[in-house]
Amino acid sequence: MKQRWAIQILKLCSLILLSNTATSLEIEDEPPTVKVDVFAKHKGNRIEYNYRVINDLPETIDSVIIGGYIEQGEMTNADVRESIEAKELVEAVELIEAEESIEADELINVWELLELPSGWHPKLGIPSASSDSPMGWRISLSSSEDGEAHAIVWKARNDRSPLLLGGHRLGRMRVSLDQSDNSYLNSYATVHFTDREPATLTVPINQLDDIPPALIVSMVPDTLRSPEGKLMPVNTVFTVKYDYFDQLPAIKLESITANEMLGYGDITDASFGIDDRYIKLRAHHNDTADRIYTVIYSATDASGNQTLASATVTVPYDPPVEMQLTPFPEQVETMQIPDTQDQSDETHSEILHDEYESLSP
Repeated sequence: MKQRWAIQILKLCSLILLSNTATSLEIEDEPPTVKVDVFAKHKGNRIEYNYRVINDLPETIDSVIIGGYIEQGEMTNADVRESIEAKELVEAVELIEAEESIEADELINVWELLELPSGWHPKLGIPSASSDSPMGWRISLSSSEDGEAHAIVWKARNDRSPLLLGGHRLGRMRVSLDQSDNSYLNSYATVHFTDREPATLTVPINQLDDIPPALIVSMVPDTLRSPEGKLMPVNTVFTVKYDYFDQLPAIKLESITANEMLGYGDITDASFGIDDRYIKLRAHHNDTADRIYTVIYSATDASGNQTLASATVTVPYDPPVEMQLTPFPEQVETMQIPDTQDQSDETHSEILHDEYESLSP
């Protein structure tokens, strides 16, 4: 009996060991790859997209394409000849015959980006004020034949330029737009290797910023009183406005509502959809209750994460004050004032009489 239990225990332990071994093998078998990260931020009146490439492979990378990839995957020489325009065919054939590598952006057949970089010119390219590149690298734009979409390409300038070696990362890759374009965040990236077969690898871009900004709103003043029900100015103060990646999230006035029916002109000088922090509200209420205005603002970072925050302004109902008067008593005691007028008259008469007798002969 004891031997049976021992055998069962040994079998159970063996299963546990095999399970743990398989799990560890699955973790260890996870192949290294290339990771492309991005975050966006407001910079002045532009949107700036910042990229970082992490190369966990042993091979060396000499170019990075944002928003462009090769749909067929690994391409043969015949595929290359078909994908390159006729005017470049001779040069491509010469490169193939010489067993030289073809630039990655020459193989793109899917373009994903829509909005052009700020100040882009067909002849001059992307201006330095709208972009940045790692030392020894340059930025360019590769577009589709119809010009409706494009990709951003960073590549080493020449053979002496530092490349992205295996186990290293590459940053300082940014491009600015006049308005946001989500394809710069949610598209694919293709990297080109100098010593790897296949020579390209396409990976989805990893968006780093997925947390909305923090926003706390208060109104000054937050209580309005006016016997005439006048319009009164109210200012908005943001006590907290913070985002880790984007220090200048876009602020917009979304709505102003109240807990009772509003009349025409109760809300003025309010511009919705923009950063309007100065409004006027009427200090009036309809019934025997407080009127409470609710003002809602939004904060949206350049990566599209949004948060809403609200504050209230109260017009309190002040009940009328009742005047309490003290009634007069039915009988009011009066003080008896002695009549001194008669006495003074008699005294005056006596004086005149004495003076008259003294003057008589």
